[in-house]
Amino acid sequence: MKLFNRYIIICSVICFTTVLSSCEKYLDVPPQNATESSAVFQTQEGVLFALNGVYTRLQTQGYYGMQLAVMGDASTDNGKLPSDREGAGANFDRMPYAYTLALNGQNTAIEMWEEVYKLIANVNNILLNIDKATDMREPVKQQVIAECLALRAMAHIDLVKVFAQDYNFTAGHDHPGIPYLTAVDAANKPARNTVKEVFDLAFEDINAAIPVLQNSNAINRPASDKVFFLNYYSALGIRAKMNFYIGEYAAALTDANLILAGPYTLDTYQTQGYTITGYGPIMLISAWAGRSILQKEGILMLDVSDNDGVFANRSLIDIYTGYGGNSAHAISLGLYNLYDNSDIRLNWYKVEVTDQHIFKYPGGFGLAEDDHSYAIMRLTEFILMKAECEVRVNSANDLARGLVNQIVRRAHSGSTAFDYSSTGNQLIEDIIGERRKELAFEGNRLFDLKRLKRGWVRTDCNLSTVCTLNYPSDLYAWPIPQSELNGNINIQQNPGY
Repeated sequence: MKLFNRYIIICSVICFTTVLSSCEKYLDVPPQNATESSAVFQTQEGVLFALNGVYTRLQTQGYYGMQLAVMGDASTDNGKLPSDREGAGANFDRMPYAYTLALNGQNTAIEMWEEVYKLIANVNNILLNIDKATDMREPVKQQVIAECLALRAMAHIDLVKVFAQDYNFTAGHDHPGIPYLTAVDAANKPARNTVKEVFDLAFEDINAAIPVLQNSNAINRPASDKVFFLNYYSALGIRAKMNFYIGEYAAALTDANLILAGPYTLDTYQTQGYTITGYGPIMLISAWAGRSILQKEGILMLDVSDNDGVFANRSLIDIYTGYGGNSAHAISLGLYNLYDNSDIRLNWYKVEVTDQHIFKYPGGFGLAEDDHSYAIMRLTEFILMKAECEVRVNSANDLARGLVNQIVRRAHSGSTAFDYSSTGNQLIEDIIGERRKELAFEGNRLFDLKRLKRGWVRTDCNLSTVCTLNYPSDLYAWPIPQSELNGNINIQQNPGY
């Protein structure tokens, strides 16, 4: 099976956090030796080291470190290709195709396919070898297995959201998804599971993980680091989002309620002046400023350090802002105009030369500009999820308005002047609009549009093509990388490529 040379993937869990030179030498080891020589799995410490390597893969360029986080907005009516885009930002690794939608199998989202399947193979390798650790305490072992299953579910769902049409695209949900891999087999050349099969298998994994994570805290991690690892609430979040995206709103509501009963509270949105080299004093939202953001409401965070080398160099700061980066994407006028003039969230956007760029991840302000955190999940998302589901499932208009208006009031310094008063379908539309504003540039818009079976219009489009996208569209299922097609005769390409 191709999937970025399985033998490379198998060994990557061992060498991932070691020096690059030793890792490159290890790539020449045949797959069977790569597995058999995995001395890392002989001890509990080694297994935990391997698990840490899996989490590190979440921050790679092809995954939450850049591609998945960017494409969810840049390839919709949220994004704009700025006229002040720097020369380096024209390169394909800055994802201009996410805006232009000039998609093909040669240079679009290849890194995502490769990096996410690396993570999946790392997970499967841990599950295959975990019994070799003779000193492993049983509670630790069960928690490792549960975290691996939850990561495997999340990774496959992230892939299917990008490389397949939405779950309800066909009545039987039997259109092509992606291969769901549960074993390490270098000779395997799998066909694509249907989208239904992908979700069914992911539900099996996450349903097995949640009860264990609810009752386990066996892995000793520093309190300050726990937000960077899966726990009971983030596993619930994975399942809630899965149900939300397939339209199982009652099930999503059940998990959202459990998350909202958890230990998280909303951060306060207030502005503060910061000095950034080249800009002087600049007003930003303090809860989002610096390398550690959303201290109260972060459920699962990604930690990007300036010491992470290429990961940081292809991070959100590098992609979005001209400050220390490439200003590769900007906010569309259509989205910008949804915020009223008194909305504090306008401080997420700053003019650079001509266009409004995204300062939602401003990093370390010139000291370590690529230092920042990224919210894979935060409380706000589930407040808005619960609000939408309450209207759809229970017609609970008052309850739903109270939820969404929490978000609105936070954005207006506590003022009730902008509260929603709508009901029914209009309230659902208001919640979707608020979700678009609050979660902007956190990678959600594309998948909301697919879930809702909607197209979009770019009101200030500066391209000659793709200023409007109607639903359905082949462009809602990104192309399988050509390298995968070349190495796996059983993989079929998506229509239109």
